[in-house]
Amino acid sequence: MITVHARVEGRVVEQPLAVGDLLPPGTVWIDLLRPDETERAHVGALTGCDLPTREEMKEIEASSQLYTEGEAIYLTTPVIARADTPYPEAGELTFVLTPRHLILVRFMEPRSVATFAARTGRQPELLASAEDALLGMLDAVVDRVADVLELIGARIDSLSTRVFTDSLEPGGFGGGLGRKKKPDELQDVLRGIGRAGDLTHKVRDSLAGLDRLVAFLTSVTAGRLSKEQKAALKTLTRDLRSLNEHAGFLAHEANFLLDATLGLINIEQNAIIKIFSVVAVAFLPPTLIASAYGMNFQHMPELHWEYGYPMAIVMMVLSGVLPLWYFKRRGWL
Repeated sequence: MITVHARVEGRVVEQPLAVGDLLPPGTVWIDLLRPDETERAHVGALTGCDLPTREEMKEIEASSQLYTEGEAIYLTTPVIARADTPYPEAGELTFVLTPRHLILVRFMEPRSVATFAARTGRQPELLASAEDALLGMLDAVVDRVADVLELIGARIDSLSTRVFTDSLEPGGFGGGLGRKKKPDELQDVLRGIGRAGDLTHKVRDSLAGLDRLVAFLTSVTAGRLSKEQKAALKTLTRDLRSLNEHAGFLAHEANFLLDATLGLINIEQNAIIKIFSVVAVAFLPPTLIASAYGMNFQHMPELHWEYGYPMAIVMMVLSGVLPLWYFKRRGWL
């Protein structure tokens, strides 16, 4: 699908473009969403650009993502879509900057593109030129990345509360206040940490791509941008630097939370093993006594004694209770 955004008489007009149609007057931004070969070739013929295919957009070499051909500048960066759903989607955006147009090629629908389109309706000056359109689009992408980082931070805070905060109920871990974490609850926390970590990884990948893109754009447009556009580009650079630092902090927090959750699971498992160990030790002396008096030797005086059986029972009970009393006194139970 091809959508063109033109600035006409001080306002932005958005309309679809069919294959075979000419570009409307004042067209600044051409948006190609999941274009087929015919649409890609048509826009390429109208603008004189060789637009990349989806396979070419996925190439990871810097020379395949950031390059120039004639007067056109090709910029490809990874972005995230559907970040607020359980299944975030990672993909690529390709910007082709020509002297007259900004061409956007995409096979996904990140919220930043819709946000920028809505902004142009309220602020037509964002489409004053192709360079202004590119800088506005990059600003929307960076803003969306910041929103995603805020979302990740909120998720990590919620998971941290579930891991480290206990309700004030008696009989919790260690015999004090609080409650034990259920295995299903800890498994759910682990899944949440995994999702947060995966989303953080996607965000850091996107930030790395944007950082390379802005650096390349700065180098190839040194004499092409106005003073205000250069200032906007420097602001983007500072924003990306601060977001990179925050993303690194969130990645560290996710790893810390993962270690803490695994530690709690290990404590729960150790508590279960401790119960089995105590039971085994407590029943070992009674088992030894019962084994001794269960032997079928001919000369065992206690077998014919009137109080032999009660004595054996008392010895087995005492030999089981005394270890438990000792463990309790030492604080092992």
